[in-house]
Amino acid sequence: MTGPGAQTVLVLGGGPAGLSAAYALVQRGLRVTLLDRAASLGGGFGDERQPPPTLLGCHHATWRLLTALEFPPRSPEFQQTGLEFRLPDERIVRYPHSRFPTPLHSLFTIGRFAGLSWSARWRLLSWLEELWEGSSELGTDLEYRTAQEWLTSLGHDVSLQQAIWNPLAQWLTGNGLRMLSADALAGALAPVFLRRSSDSRIMIPLRSPNVFFVEPILDRLRRSGADVRPETQAMQLLYRQEHVTGVRLRDGTVLEADWYVSAVSYRHLTALLPERWLTRFAYFQQISELTPVPRGVVRLVARQVTQAPRLMLLREGPFQRVQVHPKEDGQNLFTLITTDGQRRQADMGEQATQLLQATGLIRPSTEVSLIGNDEDADSVLSLAPGTKVRRPIQTSPIANLLVAGSWTDTGWPANLESAIVSGERCASIISGTPLTAY
Repeated sequence: MTGPGAQTVLVLGGGPAGLSAAYALVQRGLRVTLLDRAASLGGGFGDERQPPPTLLGCHHATWRLLTALEFPPRSPEFQQTGLEFRLPDERIVRYPHSRFPTPLHSLFTIGRFAGLSWSARWRLLSWLEELWEGSSELGTDLEYRTAQEWLTSLGHDVSLQQAIWNPLAQWLTGNGLRMLSADALAGALAPVFLRRSSDSRIMIPLRSPNVFFVEPILDRLRRSGADVRPETQAMQLLYRQEHVTGVRLRDGTVLEADWYVSAVSYRHLTALLPERWLTRFAYFQQISELTPVPRGVVRLVARQVTQAPRLMLLREGPFQRVQVHPKEDGQNLFTLITTDGQRRQADMGEQATQLLQATGLIRPSTEVSLIGNDEDADSVLSLAPGTKVRRPIQTSPIANLLVAGSWTDTGWPANLESAIVSGERCASIISGTPLTAY
């Protein structure tokens, strides 16, 4: 419980970033009010139309929070899976796993990965050895080069990029190589493949994020005395000079606090800001320049026994990956993600079924039902060259206004880990307590 003299914080947005910020704030003894315009909090994270999340071992902030919520990695809510690739010759290969320490882990797994030819493996390992020894450097211009251009300069031909690197980029960042900055690709790959073996672990939730993330946080917020207000939309930030004085709601009510945390989308944030701040501060101008990448999600169910979830990355085509999740009712949920260059088509369900049969994920005789073919225009942040400098840090030019969101500058792609890190940073700044090392 918070004391009557504690500082007050108004958190706008009940998605993963807002929930993480609010939870961290009440843990530090602050009085929190959490607003969200939706009837159900979670920011769509628990929406069944969204692809089930893949949680990586390198997502340390995520696992620390889930463990505090009593859902550690070994919880029955999660199951470990491997990373599979479907190659141009139709072979399906799995990325190796090891328990060796770094850098032996990277040498062992890359050296045994059958998705790369022996010459490609040797070239990649030689380059990594030069990096580790300091005789070679990544370069200072990676943020302003495309990942495709960078990989080509390293000797990775187009066929290899399409078979391995582009699927990896799509999975980890939601962006294809042609439009992704080289810096974003390097930053996304390194934590998964070049650090501790435990960091490369892939965990698949067997139940909705509402069960292991959204509802446990809301329960703890309410027990700590936080004021949680769904279906409450903020319309405008009120200010005096360079200080937020309140938030005007749709019904005209004004809420006031000592601190304000914006945990809404970048488009929603710019709509809340006074025009004066948008024109005066480069910080806010750059936020308005962020752009999304559209993504499609096709969902099918089939009654076919599968013992474990699967994650398969696909070469160029209508789909970038397929995830398989066993359901409690005996059916399997197949979630296929369309690439950033594909538009939703009427026969997406038929194409998805053919792919599942071709990969051996279902038998030709298996009856399949299409349950969703949705497109989300705003779910993925474009990480094109030059985007890094536009992603804002948590502290804004306004002293009592902080910004959280997966799209902010956390060092991660716009994923759950980024959202949690941003929310915890806001709580640390407000409370004046240091963050625990990840």
